[in-house]
Amino acid sequence: MKTKQKWLFAGIAIAVVLLGGASFAWKSGKTTAATAKDVAAAKADRPLELIPAEIHTIKPRGLVDVVRFTGTTQPIDQTIVKSRVAGRLADVMVREGDRVTAGQVIARFETIELQAKVNERQSALEAARADARWTARDRNDKETLANRNIVSQSAADQARATAENRASMVAVAEAQLEVARKNLADAEVRAPFDGVVGERIANQGESLPIDGRIVALLDTSRVEILAQMPAADVVPMKVGQVATVTLEGFGDRTFDGKITRISPTTQAGSRSIPVYVEITDRHDALRGGLFASGSVMVQEKSHALAVPAPAMRKDDQGDYVLAVENGELVRKPVGAVRTWSRGELVEVKGLEAGMTIVSAPLPGLTAGQKVKLVEGRQAAPRP
Repeated sequence: MKTKQKWLFAGIAIAVVLLGGASFAWKSGKTTAATAKDVAAAKADRPLELIPAEIHTIKPRGLVDVVRFTGTTQPIDQTIVKSRVAGRLADVMVREGDRVTAGQVIARFETIELQAKVNERQSALEAARADARWTARDRNDKETLANRNIVSQSAADQARATAENRASMVAVAEAQLEVARKNLADAEVRAPFDGVVGERIANQGESLPIDGRIVALLDTSRVEILAQMPAADVVPMKVGQVATVTLEGFGDRTFDGKITRISPTTQAGSRSIPVYVEITDRHDALRGGLFASGSVMVQEKSHALAVPAPAMRKDDQGDYVLAVENGELVRKPVGAVRTWSRGELVEVKGLEAGMTIVSAPLPGLTAGQKVKLVEGRQAAPRP
């Protein structure tokens, strides 16, 4: 009997414990649910924090469009100095890197044969002149006698024709002598302009034909950049536009330049268009073959309103931005005029100077959402 009572009391105690635990769990669960609901409500009421990097204040500004290019420098004036006579080179007086002036002798041909040709043409001219003088006197005599009816008129006409023929032979001999003298003078090869010898092609003792290559001459005082550019970048470019250039080997130094020529056709294969930019700054160290990079301002506009491209948003009603007004986001419809700075800025209409807008591409933002501008620290993590 005592054993049954003990088991009865134990069962009652266990039931009491279980009922107490269930009651505590129910109350605890109710408290947890209430707490989560309160946290969610607090989050909903808390404004979104924006840092200065995520907003932009609209104000009038100058806008520019810049086209960038790369290329290689080359002298504007460069030529291959060639021989004007055929013969053997007696001497070449310059080597690579030598500076020469216009008219300076840079090579000589052997002149023995050329001088002999001049002597021959000189003798031929003297003979032609002597013959012309004799035929001229004979013509005068025959015309005098024909006027006196001592000789026939046909004999006088014959003498006149012979004299005119001999006079023309004198002109031929003079021209031939002039050519021989010019060939002798061309035995001395002279620089056509001031410049630097880029390559010595022929050497002493070589026999060259007419137009044989002797040296390459470059004028490095005027250097241009040959840039191969896409057609889309060339469209806004015009001859005379100013360029800023940096050159390999000159560090951070910049050079002024300008567009001097734009090719009317594209290059086969690459479809690129050659654009020539002359470096207007002079420097003794400028030379051909240097890598160059630069930029050209192709268009500018002052006192324009523009926003960063990420600030532009679009919905069913069209383009808009989100402005910050009285601590909340307001939808502001805008009209895009055009893009600037290679698409980084968008010129707009419909906004006013002084507006503060969201410039960062933050997702999930809606008009009416509460926001708070935070200075000097990072914003709270985004939900």
